[in-house]
Amino acid sequence: MSDQEDFNKEHKQLQTDYLATFSTPEGERVLQDLQAAYGDRISFSSDPYATAYKEGQRSVLLRINNLLKQRKDEG
Repeated sequence: MSDQEDFNKEHKQLQTDYLATFSTPEGERVLQDLQAAYGDRISFSSDPYATAYKEGQRSVLLRINNLLKQRKDEG
């Protein structure tokens, strides 16, 4: 198996794991909390370090959402 095939297999498994985690009632509540805390706000601050920090938090939520969407789209 090539490195690309290994990566694809691992990525699909990770997508499945995220979907299993966040498809439970508990996972859905956690995802809603993360969305409220980090997704539904403006990251900009007059302090560039604060902006970077907030964007880092937001990027974690975006990754979770992207992995969930990719897996749902693939069926």
